[in-house]
Amino acid sequence: MAALLPIFQEIFPMLLPGPISVSKATDIAPLPPSPAPGETTNRPRARVINQDAVINKTDKMCATVLIVKPRSRTTIRHNAEQDAIIYAVSGTGVLLWIPNDEEVEEEEKPERQIIEKGDFAFIPAWREHQVLNESKDQDLHWVVIRSGPAPVEVDLLHWGGEVKDPPQQR
Repeated sequence: MAALLPIFQEIFPMLLPGPISVSKATDIAPLPPSPAPGETTNRPRARVINQDAVINKTDKMCATVLIVKPRSRTTIRHNAEQDAIIYAVSGTGVLLWIPNDEEVEEEEKPERQIIEKGDFAFIPAWREHQVLNESKDQDLHWVVIRSGPAPVEVDLLHWGGEVKDPPQQR
């Protein structure tokens, strides 16, 4: 009987698959409404927004939506042990990274790759990167799919630099 246990565990998901989960656009961490014309608010405007889409549904992957407002940038960061695939939904952005992680020279300039609507990018685990939106008037919307049940983001003070805050896992 014990010899059948590994076979049963391998076949079991096919016999009783888990439930389907749908995240509606209206349910993905809705943003606070914009103020009406002439209305003032003390609420600061976020320039970089990470919205959870599919989190903690499986131990193998998760998905978020990254929104970068015009003339804004993310922190320099890496995703720890998580690989990531990015899909550009709208807008045009710049993905930056340093090609050689061994020692980063201060004068070393990051590689730049323009990512446009419909493009995909792969970011391997531990690769430092940054996203820029150099547009004057268009938001950048990217879907980010990572290995692991919830996204891990490690913000850095500078390229090849110290960790800004402890790693965040949502």
